[in-house]
Amino acid sequence: MDGDPEARQRLVASARALLTAAETPVESLLWNVWAQTTRTVAARIAVDMKIFETAVRDNGSTKTNEELAATTGASPALVKRITRICASMNMLNEQGPGIYAPNDLTRLLAQSEYAAGIIFCFDCTQQSFAQMPAYRSTKFQNPEFDGPFQYGNKWEGHAFGWLAQHPDVFHFHGYVHALRSHRPSWTEMYPVKEHLIDGLKAEGDASALVDIGGGTGQILQDFSTAFPGYTGRLVLQELLEVIGAATAMGVAEGKRIELQVHNFFEPQPIQGARAYFMRSVLHDWPDEQCRTILGRLKDVMEPGYSRILIDDCVVADEQAAWQHMSLDLFMMALAASQERTEREWYRLIESCGLKIAAIYNKGEGNEGLIEVVLE
Repeated sequence: MDGDPEARQRLVASARALLTAAETPVESLLWNVWAQTTRTVAARIAVDMKIFETAVRDNGSTKTNEELAATTGASPALVKRITRICASMNMLNEQGPGIYAPNDLTRLLAQSEYAAGIIFCFDCTQQSFAQMPAYRSTKFQNPEFDGPFQYGNKWEGHAFGWLAQHPDVFHFHGYVHALRSHRPSWTEMYPVKEHLIDGLKAEGDASALVDIGGGTGQILQDFSTAFPGYTGRLVLQELLEVIGAATAMGVAEGKRIELQVHNFFEPQPIQGARAYFMRSVLHDWPDEQCRTILGRLKDVMEPGYSRILIDDCVVADEQAAWQHMSLDLFMMALAASQERTEREWYRLIESCGLKIAAIYNKGEGNEGLIEVVLE
């Protein structure tokens, strides 16, 4: 089963369908109203208490509530309440009254990059989700830009501005990269050799693969390792503070990856590149802003040579994957934006005077790869 990811996914889907069929409506209601909410809160508190980190120490030997509490000086009585719910939700294994051992999920949550995901997803959206039912300024219209995040946090401007002022929350790039290692890479779906390497111009802007809004450069680092035959420039474009973080991490050492400060709403400085790559960028923005971003790229593309590669969710028109639907509501809460169906992607791209050449997918609930060219 481990060697057949698609078979494993079908087994998980079948197990979920069986559970749904076996549960009574009241049991389903209580799971959603009680369990889902409290599980998220318990995980967030457990991260701050370092419960998962402590549980895996000493080769994962069993520990009491008192031992789990000692790391942070927390009240053992409070730790007991949190560990019990974590155990009931399979985040810990209970070995006896007040005695716990780690399982595979514990070991994952003990890693800083995954703990950062819990912090980000909870702290960024708690006010948005809490106030979303009271959000009335659009009179139940689909929010665009000024949405639940601004309402819940009493904030003017995009959520990214709030994040810049809360660096304790925005430990996000490592989390995103860690998640990507468990999902198909865009290079597993896309014919890199045929569409990027073959026919590549030797030097200058035309040789460039540009990762726009690419965080601290993990995608380009992975690409460079996987495709040494790509001899063109590899350029990471990000905002100043992110480029600073990438520099501190040594991303530009060896000079294989170039770091460039750039705001993707401004004119694109690299003309006629082989490809302009964006992962999880356009889902951060409503259509109007996406058209500006895409328009900047259209202005510099070379017909028949350049392409835009969009690594984002492509939502099914019916029976959409739960991962896509959860992320869609998350994006509405955080950025008044959305995940898009194939039809919505076509409508957006074509409204910019661009054309979708192909859409590549691998596995339900994962990101797809949309290849865009000039009409």
